[in-house]
Amino acid sequence: MIKLDDIRRHAARRPDHTAIVDRDVRLSWAQLAEQVSRVASGLAQHLPEVRPARAAFISCNSWELVVVTAACATLGVPCIGLDYTNTPEATIGTLEQLQPTVIITTPLRRPLLEATGWPGDRDILSIHLAGPQEGDFDAPGAPTPPGTVTYDELAAFEPAYVEPVEQPFTAFSFTSGTSGIPKLVVRKTSFEARRLSDLVDQFSFDEDDVHLVTVPLYHSSGPGWARIFLSLGGTVVLSPYEDAAEMARLILDEGVSTTLMVPPVLNRLISHPASEHLHKTSRLRFLLSGGRHLNRWVINTTWDRLGPVLHLYYGTTETGLNTMIGPEELHVAPARSGRPMPGNTLVALDPENRPLPKGRLGRIAIASYQLMDSYATSEPDFLVLDHGGRTQRYLLTGDSGVIDEGGRLELSARNDGVSTAEGGRALDVNIFALEDDLTGLPCVRETAVLRVSRPDLGDALIVAFSPISPEREESGERAIRATCARMAPNLPTHVVSIPAVPYSPTGKVRAGVLLETVLPLISQEAESAKQLAGAR
Repeated sequence: MIKLDDIRRHAARRPDHTAIVDRDVRLSWAQLAEQVSRVASGLAQHLPEVRPARAAFISCNSWELVVVTAACATLGVPCIGLDYTNTPEATIGTLEQLQPTVIITTPLRRPLLEATGWPGDRDILSIHLAGPQEGDFDAPGAPTPPGTVTYDELAAFEPAYVEPVEQPFTAFSFTSGTSGIPKLVVRKTSFEARRLSDLVDQFSFDEDDVHLVTVPLYHSSGPGWARIFLSLGGTVVLSPYEDAAEMARLILDEGVSTTLMVPPVLNRLISHPASEHLHKTSRLRFLLSGGRHLNRWVINTTWDRLGPVLHLYYGTTETGLNTMIGPEELHVAPARSGRPMPGNTLVALDPENRPLPKGRLGRIAIASYQLMDSYATSEPDFLVLDHGGRTQRYLLTGDSGVIDEGGRLELSARNDGVSTAEGGRALDVNIFALEDDLTGLPCVRETAVLRVSRPDLGDALIVAFSPISPEREESGERAIRATCARMAPNLPTHVVSIPAVPYSPTGKVRAGVLLETVLPLISQEAESAKQLAGAR
């Protein structure tokens, strides 16, 4: 989040201009400056002496959280969110990697922290935010957990100048961890100023933009994009991601001009009747989506309902924002993820990590000023390659794809933690093209394809799908098997009907949860087939 000095600069110029909107709460820049100044003073008084100082929050989006994270930034304390939908075991894993000295929670999310055994007897400042969270309103007067400091207690301090903590700059973020424990990504230098400059130059963002936040702030894209518009002196509106009608209302009533929506949230919005006329009635001009392939229906319907605003990006926690494609080009080339953004170079590599010609499938490697320095617990796959007349340091991803003749990236599969590009080889099945074809079937509502390699199944595809109605389940399964036989003839395919594909709040398929659901069903089907064959 941005620092107090920047907030005060905006407050001096436009004190009454709205900075933060969160349900019924509206903070002007002057009010935000006062709140951050008070909380920063209180935080400085309560901060443990343990160094390095690091903060973690387990909280839904709220204006209080924005204030506290801005106070942390003012003090030079890195503050990172933890996925509140994770298991206690995964949360323990993230806490052990980060080793925070400050933990911020709410009554709604506090039980997850308590299930981990943290903070225990550790010297940790525990901060309690008591506001309503994501539609679940906490009971008035809910008891404050023992040993915690409330937001009101921090905000009761008088504004005063506070010295930043003396420690080297470090920025942290967590990978999604959709099939295991998230990895802590570490950066020793900041790329925010350069990326801000590039995006402002390219898209003309300014102080009059109103940005709608529809992703949890624990995901790096949430605070990253909010920080852009706060840095410019614009307005940030916090929106529930599960309520399409409320998102549509906020877009209209708050004059939203920019937003980021992960594919499931975007799909929810454009499927709702309230979005039908937003292309005519709203001032929305820039909508960014990423994290998963967008099928043609989503692209076409977004254009019809919201206008030519949709941009698709490819990026990872480890590499930052790497490619983008705009609405016109996306409309005619929906399978692409765009051309490299300034300061990024992408290349597809063969099994010996040699650059491939355009049009050839390989593993994607990325050179960028946004690259991570390391993981907290392991070393990433860095390469030094001579490509395109330059020698650069690349990060070898687990993603597979093609660089086309126009220099655009077409991803065929992303590293989902189930079956990745290993042994130097790219995944040889175009998972995204297959999912796109399957979603286009009239009997299929949604689908997720996983490439797995297991002792009981061998090298195989698992296709989980939701039929548009129970009556279409059988015909849907037949159509899916025929499509898979055409597009992936060398792999056995296991097709399973499920009520809904499990997504994280950040739009990723929860591969681990999905496998826990479908593997027993596949085993039951195999056993039934064996018994039937024996009876014959």
